[in-house]
Amino acid sequence: MNYFHKIALLLFALIFFSISESNAQDIKDYKKEFEVLADSIVKYIDSNGRLSLVYAKQVLALTIESRDTLKAINALHFIGRQNQFLGEYKESIKYFEQEIALLNAIDVERYTYQVLEHNKISRIEVLAQLGQNYKELGQFEKAFATYNKCIEIARKENLEFYNDIMPTLIADLHFTMGNYKEALIKHKESFKALETTKTISEATRIYNRGEIIIELSEIYLKLNQKDSALYILDEGFKEKLDTLSLNAKIGITGQKGRVYLARQQYDKALLYLLATEELAYEYDSVSAPKEVSLELGESYFNLKEYDKAIKILENGIHVKKQNSKEIYLTDDYKLLAKIYKASGNLEKSNEYYEKYILNQTALEKSKDTITSAFHTQEVSNLEKEKSTQKSTFYLFMSIGLGLLVLLITFIIYLIKEKKKNTEKFNVLLAKFSQEEKPTIEIIDTKDKVLEGKVSAEVNEETTYLILAGLQTLKEQEYFLRQDCNSYNVAKKIKTNTSYLSKVINSHFEKNFNTYINDLRINYAILRLKNDSRFRSFSVQSIAEEIGYKSADSFARYFKLRTGLNPSFYIKQLNSLD
Repeated sequence: MNYFHKIALLLFALIFFSISESNAQDIKDYKKEFEVLADSIVKYIDSNGRLSLVYAKQVLALTIESRDTLKAINALHFIGRQNQFLGEYKESIKYFEQEIALLNAIDVERYTYQVLEHNKISRIEVLAQLGQNYKELGQFEKAFATYNKCIEIARKENLEFYNDIMPTLIADLHFTMGNYKEALIKHKESFKALETTKTISEATRIYNRGEIIIELSEIYLKLNQKDSALYILDEGFKEKLDTLSLNAKIGITGQKGRVYLARQQYDKALLYLLATEELAYEYDSVSAPKEVSLELGESYFNLKEYDKAIKILENGIHVKKQNSKEIYLTDDYKLLAKIYKASGNLEKSNEYYEKYILNQTALEKSKDTITSAFHTQEVSNLEKEKSTQKSTFYLFMSIGLGLLVLLITFIIYLIKEKKKNTEKFNVLLAKFSQEEKPTIEIIDTKDKVLEGKVSAEVNEETTYLILAGLQTLKEQEYFLRQDCNSYNVAKKIKTNTSYLSKVINSHFEKNFNTYINDLRINYAILRLKNDSRFRSFSVQSIAEEIGYKSADSFARYFKLRTGLNPSFYIKQLNSLD
């Protein structure tokens, strides 16, 4: 998935890193060797892939000798990818498995190894490459299981790039099964996501979009949508997706040849296919014969150039058999059987037709394996979904039961509170019937802690005058005024606040504020009972009417004196009417 040139350049850059286990002279010696080898790798990446691989293996040997894990991992990754590009899938697997073992053994969070994460060399990346190798070798169950590991890691670690790219790898399996519409959906999903992603380098983004464009074009051909197959490739050329590397140019140019072949434009097809073959030989002369051998063979067959077709196909089959299962050669065998029949060689025709039948049967079994793997995954997902739904159901049931218990408890509490309040209300009403005076003292609070101790300073005459003054103010309902405080009351009855407090403490056994609040609450109780119009006032208006500045203060003192809220008291009085 990550573009392999980056790995080669990284190897070149790593020669400047220190080797902690070596002394200064060792560093100098290794650095010199790495400079030569890394330079050779970069030099031959495009022109001679196999030679660059030879140098990379020498680099790997040096990293092992120098015990440089960081360089070893990078070398292994490059070798694994390069083998993959050359079609050496078994070799690629061998090196990727060694890389996985090293990645599992190190702490990638350490500063030394953070360069690996920076260059996208991680466990999920190697697993994705392993999955592709398994797929190419026809080991579909392994491929599917490996891809699922990647999906789990990507979701768990919220890796945007792999969440974007995994659908296209799954699409390859759908394509192998013949589920072209499902493959198309998955490829488009990845293609769109890679259009705007910011989590990867531009080279990696272009490389992967180029790969997906080839796959999309091939799917359109399978769906007999030839115009779409050509259009998507032209879009790729506009984006210059073929200019990133020789390998990218081979892929897109070859696919254009396949499209023209499907459109039965054989001359145009040959033009692109021969150009692809030439590029393939430039890239790797060993694997080149297999690159477009099937398509060239079909083109020559349709142009009735049977000898050319046979030679190209047989050379391609010989190379393909080195690294691929024969089940992938069914189209080659079938075409050769047709060509030999057309050329009059029935014996050879029957030979290849038998090979076609044999491997087609094996291929169908492989498809069944993939289908079974997908089915197993779907069943597993369904079971997980059912389990989640069941857990969610029980969770909501538990919450619902808990809320129901709380609701019932609250209702019981309200019923009990109402019963208590009703009893308190009845006790309050009973006090009215026990008194015949028009201004009865329903509320008479006694304070445990008084403002000041009673002393002999206040003589009997002064005490009498203060009490008389308080009675006069009470009859005038001065306590209903908001400016009724100890200072103003003392002033009105011509005394001081100290004497006033001491007399109230001594005579009424309460503090001044308690005395005033008792008068106000008594007044409110009586007036609310006798005045239905007053009961229609808001609590705020009632509070202001009897000297309080806020409804909260009135309600607090009313509740403190009676045990009832003013609203409940008013409601009960109204119900009596």
